[in-house]
Amino acid sequence: MAIRFDSVFYVYSPKSPLEHPALKGVDFEIKEGSFTALVGRTGCGKSTIVQHINALLNPTSGQVTVEDFVNVSEKKKRSKNLKDLRKKVGLVFQFPEYQLFEETVEKDVAFGPKNFGAKPEEALEAAHKALEEVGLGPEFYSRSPFECSGGEKRRAAIAGVLALRPKYLVVDEPTAGLDPLGAKEMMSLFKKVHEEGTSVVLVTHDMSLVLDYCDSVIVIDNGKVAKQTTPQDLFQEDIERYSLDSPHLFSLARACNEHGANIDLLSLHSPEDLAKAIARWKQGGR
Repeated sequence: MAIRFDSVFYVYSPKSPLEHPALKGVDFEIKEGSFTALVGRTGCGKSTIVQHINALLNPTSGQVTVEDFVNVSEKKKRSKNLKDLRKKVGLVFQFPEYQLFEETVEKDVAFGPKNFGAKPEEALEAAHKALEEVGLGPEFYSRSPFECSGGEKRRAAIAGVLALRPKYLVVDEPTAGLDPLGAKEMMSLFKKVHEEGTSVVLVTHDMSLVLDYCDSVIVIDNGKVAKQTTPQDLFQEDIERYSLDSPHLFSLARACNEHGANIDLLSLHSPEDLAKAIARWKQGGR
């Protein structure tokens, strides 16, 4: 068990005119080593869930467990090792470039390791390694982050999280505002991080990303878990009821099936899979 939610409720501004129940008995488990998508319509509770994983919010009731860390409403029952949790769970907010603040890229990325007790030389070593991973070489070390392009800022901000070597990486809409090439490069980075052993939780509205990169998907609807399954199984259904669009790959396959193709949707993992299925159909095979 890596991350577990047990009957988690959360209410914003309780006992006030602005009271709003955001989570209404959320139950799910994210396994260690997985690449899990968290999806659902805007306002369904995804960001609230993310903030519970890193204990930025505490449940109104219920329990969140991240390995040996327990997050509950009662302060006496809540784990005290908050710093260990924040080091173990890296959280990349939407538009992380807004979190940059140091005078140089190098100092900004090294800030996290130093804050968690690394010696200055160790922090710089961790920063340089993380910057290399995100594609920012030595020419960026002494550059002001505010002189970087938007994409470079985002890479620097993500490097600041990776420098901590988190065991779990939670990323909220990481491709928002990026062009298609930038989005592909960003997701390739997270794929590499996952392949090196980090569990990744991806919050996204882009179902094509879910299909291309994730092995598990959790659908949140109106503050509850509507479904936890694989991407292939989810896209068999009518997901418009959750205000989600099918990946283009599945939409095209369904259109082919409406014209007699009989393509097995469960077999689709990539455009190459669909191309082969269409070729078999055109040749009269199955």
